[in-house]
Amino acid sequence: MYTLFYHKDCSDCANQAATTSKLDWFNRIQLSTEEPPTGELVKGEIVLVSNDGLAFTRGYAIRKICLNIPLYFLWGVALFLPPLLTIASKGKAGCNGDTCDIADK
Repeated sequence: MYTLFYHKDCSDCANQAATTSKLDWFNRIQLSTEEPPTGELVKGEIVLVSNDGLAFTRGYAIRKICLNIPLYFLWGVALFLPPLLTIASKGKAGCNGDTCDIADK
């Protein structure tokens, strides 16, 4: 079981989180807009925290999410390849940059 933390003021992050929730048929990922254990989230950042307290960010969070969503499972396996993980980790995970409604910090 994992908890996905995303910024509460970002509509794009909320839309992506809602899609994740709909596709999470086994209810393995809980959504939260609270502050994660890693500290305050910046624009476009997501944090995935496991029940045992391990925190994942950027491409590693995306990989863990994909491995737990049946329709995205193969993409999650593909993210074990270093070049693909590097591509997935570029920029900010979660929000799509300019589409974010929250102001830059």
